[in-house]
Amino acid sequence: MDIADCCGCRYNICVIRLKVIGSMYKGGKVSIIKTFALVALFSIGMLACGGGSQSVKIGLLSPQTGPIAQYAPGFEDAGNVAIAELNATHDGDFVFELIVADSGCDGTQAATSAQTLLDSGVTAIVGAACSGATTAAVAVASAAGVPMVSYASTSPALTTIDDNGYFFRVVPSDAQQAVALVQVASAAGAKNPAVLYMTNDYGAGLGDNFASNWSGSTCTSVGYDPSEGSYDASSMAQSVIDGGCDSVLLMSYATDGAAIMEALSAQGFSGTIIGADGLADAAFIESFSDTAAVNGLIATRPRPGQDSAAKSSFEAAYAAAGGADGAIYTGETYDAIKLTAAAIVSDPDGKNILAALKNTGTNYAGASGVHTFDSWGDVLGTGYEVCQFDGTAFSCPRVWTADAGLAGK
Repeated sequence: MDIADCCGCRYNICVIRLKVIGSMYKGGKVSIIKTFALVALFSIGMLACGGGSQSVKIGLLSPQTGPIAQYAPGFEDAGNVAIAELNATHDGDFVFELIVADSGCDGTQAATSAQTLLDSGVTAIVGAACSGATTAAVAVASAAGVPMVSYASTSPALTTIDDNGYFFRVVPSDAQQAVALVQVASAAGAKNPAVLYMTNDYGAGLGDNFASNWSGSTCTSVGYDPSEGSYDASSMAQSVIDGGCDSVLLMSYATDGAAIMEALSAQGFSGTIIGADGLADAAFIESFSDTAAVNGLIATRPRPGQDSAAKSSFEAAYAAAGGADGAIYTGETYDAIKLTAAAIVSDPDGKNILAALKNTGTNYAGASGVHTFDSWGDVLGTGYEVCQFDGTAFSCPRVWTADAGLAGK
């Protein structure tokens, strides 16, 4: 007789493997000693298993340091809300734990942190936020057979990344956001914009796709390394002034974006500045030493789904937990964790986790919308919010959709 995997070894739960050699029967009668031994050992095993609850660790790659560290608290608050709900829902069956590691918005740091998460025994990784960090982490996780679900990485290159099928995301590709940016720029009266973009996976992907969709002229196009000390914001601002640009398309993160905007302000630039999701967070203002420079910024970010029970429930729980207003990708972080957990629950022994993720990720009704993974692990999304800073006040009064274009004030 062989009793195995009483709790499921994949999730760091005790495994009891008891082999009773020979027959338990002697002359047609059960051996009382062997029966007591079996019952005793099984009972001990169940106690070690925590009464049958299956422990599940989910990793979260959060940019606690680096150019979007301002946004990390929102991601982590949303993650903690998801974990609390999961433990309340599955009390007695599963115990979920969120293991957070710093991605640094950097490939080298993210790869190291991904390995740390794997070493801690996570079943899946949610993240990262920055596309370059995600690219590096996917290489580590996929090699180990551990799936990743990103809540914020939007580079078009991630669609075809070499991931052995282990990478998914609940945000749309920037191939769509670039089209939205073209219409937003046109509506803002841009005729001859400068395009300033980071040369990393996120910035280059968004910049290239914008250029492919923009039919007008550009006064200058400047790529830069966003690493601290690697770019000269003043020189970039001067190139905008010298080029007679009427507007700026800024594909940046928070730290470098603020430095460039302050340099433009200092040099007297008065045109419109339009950014994307790297800047579309109320916490972006924390990156400025001169907050007057953020006034007038327009920035796009993926649009949350329409009002739903899931969205309302998350927003109430997030607010109750002290989550910041205007934070980006919080609903997506929550959804990535809960979707991943639902897949794990449906496949508790972990033998078919990819199939479980694909099944769970079909018409998944989450806080950030209804998500269906395509064959690449991508989702279509529901369009983009068009946000703005009026002084230091942040709001998102307009939306863009592929079907209807721009709408709102």
